[in-house]
Amino acid sequence: MGETVSKIVTCPKCSQQSESQVLCSANTAGKPEIRSLLMKDKLFAWKCPKCGFQTQLLHPFLYNDLANRFMIYYIPKAEKRSIADEKLETEYSDLSEIKKRVVPTVNALKEKITLFQKDLNDMAMELAKLAVLRVVEKSTAQTVYEGYFLDMDRSENTVTFQFFIGTEKRPYIQTTRLEVYHRSLSIVQQYFSDADRQKGFLNVDRKWAGEALKIYKNA
Repeated sequence: MGETVSKIVTCPKCSQQSESQVLCSANTAGKPEIRSLLMKDKLFAWKCPKCGFQTQLLHPFLYNDLANRFMIYYIPKAEKRSIADEKLETEYSDLSEIKKRVVPTVNALKEKITLFQKDLNDMAMELAKLAVLRVVEKSTAQTVYEGYFLDMDRSENTVTFQFFIGTEKRPYIQTTRLEVYHRSLSIVQQYFSDADRQKGFLNVDRKWAGEALKIYKNA
């Protein structure tokens, strides 16, 4: 399926140690089963061989889809704005403008894969999401903790996001006009068109969108 490493895992329930094969990278070209397992929350699934306890064994994982020209590095709780990997940069130096991203959560990994496979610009979508997020916070008077792209319907001229709001982080669906994404895309094309030519895996998230919006307003 991909590159694996052996890892000793201690069960959080029975404290039994066991050796497990951990998938640390995968080239998904012609392997739809990898994406399917990820989307169903089964890619990181782990079961204790002694007591049967089941959990998610979260660990760094490189999702590589060269057919769609993107690579996503999932690093749990990653906080850096960019991650350098000289080995990968050298290995794929002949492939120009591959989108390289780093994400801190599995949900963010799923979102990036969905966007890139739909040939959507994740930078533009983050800008659009931030604009909609502010509307949601104003209309609900509650804090938005997370937000993800859910769907785009070109026939209905809409983009839909799912947010998690309030102290209970309850799901909240918000739809906006497709032109919000297109306006955001024009900003990205004008001010950030060279981002994917640079080395390193970029963390394109809400914080990135906020910083990008400041650059745009000050330009």
